[in-house]
Amino acid sequence: MWLINLCCFTSITLFVWGCVQIRLKKLEDEDRSMNLGKGFLINSIRPLIQIVAYFVNKISAEKANRKYSKKLLVSGNKLHLIPAEFVALKWLSASAGMGAGIYIVMMAHINFLAIVFLALFAYFYPDLWLHEKTAKRKAAISKELPFCMDLLALSVEAGMSFQGAIAKVVEKGARGAIREELEKMLQDLRLGLVRREALLALSQRTELYEIRSFTSALIQADRLGTPLGNALRIQSDLRRTERFQKLEKMAQEAPVKMLMPLMLFILPSVFIIILGPVGLKFMAEGM
Repeated sequence: MWLINLCCFTSITLFVWGCVQIRLKKLEDEDRSMNLGKGFLINSIRPLIQIVAYFVNKISAEKANRKYSKKLLVSGNKLHLIPAEFVALKWLSASAGMGAGIYIVMMAHINFLAIVFLALFAYFYPDLWLHEKTAKRKAAISKELPFCMDLLALSVEAGMSFQGAIAKVVEKGARGAIREELEKMLQDLRLGLVRREALLALSQRTELYEIRSFTSALIQADRLGTPLGNALRIQSDLRRTERFQKLEKMAQEAPVKMLMPLMLFILPSVFIIILGPVGLKFMAEGM
């Protein structure tokens, strides 16, 4: 009976999770076309998150708030969560994991340590999710950066100002992480922020070596009075060369990474197919 209840619970959980993922995928597609940073699941429980965040904000340390503020900033924070709300989301996730653990322990009569394990996993899952989002965003920025630099260099060399070149890239470029960051920088420039401060803010929001090198080169060119077009062209060539080198390194590492799956999954299957009939024949003949 407990096995039937566990299967029913798992089926319902997977069904709900699938519906949520379909809705999140739809919202992600809308976000790419309408620039709306919303999530169906988070918005559904946002009032509860805000209530928990009110109490979390009173007991949470300033160091934790600064840490999650930086992480949310680098990840893009499309769900528009403040640090206290993210910590509240972790506690709510832990409560849900504990509830699931209690249900499984009662139905399956397994060790109560499963409750602790599920609660801890659910508590740290938002951190894993945030880390994954940050890694994907950084990879997308690194991939799109050389092309954006080419557009910037062409626009500046054609006689446009730096702010006009940024506006042209934001207007004509494909939607992605780098375009969103350039759009934020353009807003900073239009609000009166000097170019150096806007470039430093861009570097702090991304925490990428490529962006730090790009912003440092532009700040130095602006300080020394050298043409921005030349600096942008040099940076574009450097980023493209680094990208090709990274791809070559990944291609060279591929055979080594394939060795373990080959030994664990492919070679045993080949040996079973080749030697299995021989072994069965020997067993049938009593050898």
